[in-house]
Amino acid sequence: MLTKCCFCIGLRAATLILAILGALAYMTNAYHFSLLAGQFGFFYSALSTYYIGATFACIAGIIGVIKNKINYVKIYSIFYWWQLLLGFTLSIVFSIVAFYFDKDICEKLIEQPDVDMDMDTCMDWYIKTASTMVVCLGISCLIDLHFCMAVWAYYQRLKVEQQYDTLSDPGYVIYYTSVPAYASSQPPAYESVPQVDSKGISTNSNVQNNVKQ
Repeated sequence: MLTKCCFCIGLRAATLILAILGALAYMTNAYHFSLLAGQFGFFYSALSTYYIGATFACIAGIIGVIKNKINYVKIYSIFYWWQLLLGFTLSIVFSIVAFYFDKDICEKLIEQPDVDMDMDTCMDWYIKTASTMVVCLGISCLIDLHFCMAVWAYYQRLKVEQQYDTLSDPGYVIYYTSVPAYASSQPPAYESVPQVDSKGISTNSNVQNNVKQ
């Protein structure tokens, strides 16, 4: 588990910075998409609503870091995992679609009157551009993964700290139930039985018989 973010920034400070930057970015996107929603319909309205929810998740992260509220930090960390999963999915979809429609896009691009480009040049330019964008998306996903792990590590550390504080609280009393020790019972002692001398008995019986005779 991570102990630092970017080799020098602590997990708490990194989580707070990410939450503040995320809240500002999502709030700006929500505002711009809300302006476009009236012109282009439901799609931009849905995007605006999503970014509003993302803004509230980031605000929950800010409050959780400042006031050490573990539930708020948990909301923000779960949202960051969801955002990372969504980013990975969209990057994979873009990587597939971008190279699937390369010829169609170049044909439409060449048909433009202000574009002076043949098919081979367009295909070469398009493949290089799409490859660069895919690489940039991959690097962006890796950076987001690192930040997501930093936020999750801070949440786990805060969780452990609060559990330790709860156990060390003087008002928190732990009761122990005494368990009786197991007493092993000794087997009963038996008295020794004297051995009978068989030779003496046989001798006495012979003497008695001789007397009778």
